[in-house]
Amino acid sequence: MAKDYYDILEVPENASKDDIKKSFRAKAKKYHPDRNPGNKEAEAKFKEASEAYEVLSDDQKRQQYDTMRKYGAFGGFGGQSPGGGQGFDFSQFKNGFRFEDLGGLGAFADIFSSIFGGEDLFSRMRTGQGRGRPRQPRMTRGSNLSIKLPVNFEEAIHGTSKTIILNKPEVCKTCHGTGDEPGSRQKVCDNCQGRGTVSYAQGAFAISRPCPKCLGKGVVPGKPCHNCGGSGRVKVKRKVRVKIPAGIDDGGRIRLRGMGNPGFNGGQNGDLIITVSTGKHQQFDRRGNDIYTTVEITYPQAVLGAKVPVKTLAKTVNLKIAPGTTHGTKLRLKGMGLAVNGNQGDQYVEVHIKVPKEATPRQKELLEELAKTMS
Repeated sequence: MAKDYYDILEVPENASKDDIKKSFRAKAKKYHPDRNPGNKEAEAKFKEASEAYEVLSDDQKRQQYDTMRKYGAFGGFGGQSPGGGQGFDFSQFKNGFRFEDLGGLGAFADIFSSIFGGEDLFSRMRTGQGRGRPRQPRMTRGSNLSIKLPVNFEEAIHGTSKTIILNKPEVCKTCHGTGDEPGSRQKVCDNCQGRGTVSYAQGAFAISRPCPKCLGKGVVPGKPCHNCGGSGRVKVKRKVRVKIPAGIDDGGRIRLRGMGNPGFNGGQNGDLIITVSTGKHQQFDRRGNDIYTTVEITYPQAVLGAKVPVKTLAKTVNLKIAPGTTHGTKLRLKGMGLAVNGNQGDQYVEVHIKVPKEATPRQKELLEELAKTMS
């Protein structure tokens, strides 16, 4: 089965390099073998994330990968392709083609093999099998569906539930996804002659992609289904209840298995990936599991010391100000931040000394006396 590097790193297809690097670092930290001794699953996830980052962090590799990912197959280099474009000469591979046989491509041979699962994709092209008759329909997993969901700061901190409405394609119940009007007979697709794929040249590549007319099936309905027009899909509105976990950060993702776009030929549905966008708070600033805020004190409180009330996520506490505290001093309230996945954050309070814009005559008198003693 093809690997989806974007899915592995849990980033959208238009993710920036910084987003890709940030996601990889988080996964590398989580699954690194040094932190998971003897854990084979964590080791496999670490290698998988490293492989995905190697491709997506390189502009040229990423462009090649995106092209292959978009069109579903790769035709090759040099020679003549079966589609008539410049492609690789597969006749030399008498025992079947393997991606490892692409000498000189370095890591790309491994990338191609992992993407397409090591299948002998070109055996039928080399031998001419399958032409002129429908190919066996292949189960294909549906694509993921991505949406953004805004939540406010308090909802993100404490957790909540949201109801969203999706207008998404689902398998037609009349034809069960075949696209055929019940009782009608299918016929060979005249666009791909039953192969299920069409090929064309793109620079040095010969690209193969699913036939747009038969959607890769090799056959078309004799009479299209009256409910879906032959596509096998209909748009349906669905209400989905989403649980927002407490402590989710801005950009955090929630995956709902099987709630994405439907698969083809009995393939499983894709997933619904929800990216959470959190709002700002007037008083609190979140940085990871830590909370940052400010408190204002008077000049006498800074000099003499005091206890001042400070709001936290859970309650109001009295913060001790030591004598001689200066403007900009940061004080720590241990354990008063967020608790996420067993990690407890702190709250940091930055002290601001409030200076009155206008002083009363008595205040000026006292300040002048104080100034004399400090000169």
